[in-house]
Amino acid sequence: MKFKCYDVVEIQGKRYVVGEVIAYQEFIVDKTIRYALNDENYKKELGISKGAQAWTEYGLMPVSGTDKKWLTIVNGEKEYCTFSETVLRSTPPKGYKLHDKGIERVVAVEGQSKARSGDEADYKEYRSIKKDKTYVFFIEDWHVGLTDQAQGERILLSDVHRRRDQAAQEASKKIRNAARRKEWTRLGLSWGIILFFLGYLFVGDMTWHELRDEVGFPYTMEERIKDSYYYEPQGTKDGLMVYTSKQDPNATAIDLIDAVYGKVYNIKQDTKSPERWIVIYTTKDVSVISVVNGTTYVEVGELKKLSDSENTRIATIRNDSEILLRYAYMVELKNKQGRKTLSNIIKD
Repeated sequence: MKFKCYDVVEIQGKRYVVGEVIAYQEFIVDKTIRYALNDENYKKELGISKGAQAWTEYGLMPVSGTDKKWLTIVNGEKEYCTFSETVLRSTPPKGYKLHDKGIERVVAVEGQSKARSGDEADYKEYRSIKKDKTYVFFIEDWHVGLTDQAQGERILLSDVHRRRDQAAQEASKKIRNAARRKEWTRLGLSWGIILFFLGYLFVGDMTWHELRDEVGFPYTMEERIKDSYYYEPQGTKDGLMVYTSKQDPNATAIDLIDAVYGKVYNIKQDTKSPERWIVIYTTKDVSVISVVNGTTYVEVGELKKLSDSENTRIATIRNDSEILLRYAYMVELKNKQGRKTLSNIIKD
């Protein structure tokens, strides 16, 4: 069973429009699966001689509502498929056992998708069988530093129905037209920004990031981390990306404050704890800096993605960092003496 972009499918009584199609191939080198986490448990439970699999993942946009789903069909599978949704939790629920793991490679992409052909990830699939249902949990550690998790269940392929009635055709057309408008808007906006930036660069002394800030697309702390060699990705934790920093906590905080031009909402700090916590808030993002075994760690991401447990944990850091807040204020005012002033404050 195969679908194309903008096909309408009905699953469990609800209709969806296929918004993206991603084809995967299990990655094998020299007839042996190349596992980044190859361990004895895997060899005993699953063996290392299984054949490579290929599968297709369909991103499903609901005709009504916002609960995007994923339909995964293994090539050659005639009875079951997987119906799931993206989740924030980073570990499988209690009772789930490892069913499969390996390396996957994206070989083709259609529609509006963040995936790109050639992307690779270490994947793990966990399963839990309860009565007559099989529940699944997936973890994908992408080699570019991102981690995705999804949770769902195995369903019968016969329960997935392609719909072609008038209502389905109207829904398909609506999503297709919206996608086209979004693409044209994106292209028009991109060219408009490029032309605006080029003109501004010729007549002014603003940097590229300052120009982004001026037109409402401010540079973020996470972007700074991804752009700098100071940081190495370590996965995800409670909704935030985790990196190690080659700098100490204070230098890391200063780097991130500079990245957002001092436009922070608040900064909390606990200099007495062994972890030397620093938490930087902007209006939309948060960065949590700490030290573990002499290594500086940075957790960064959008505030809305912050898990309740992580929010509760960093809420215990109550002291405002007057020094870093003062530095941020000087940076926002474009006071070029900010670092020198900060250095004198620390010495005093």
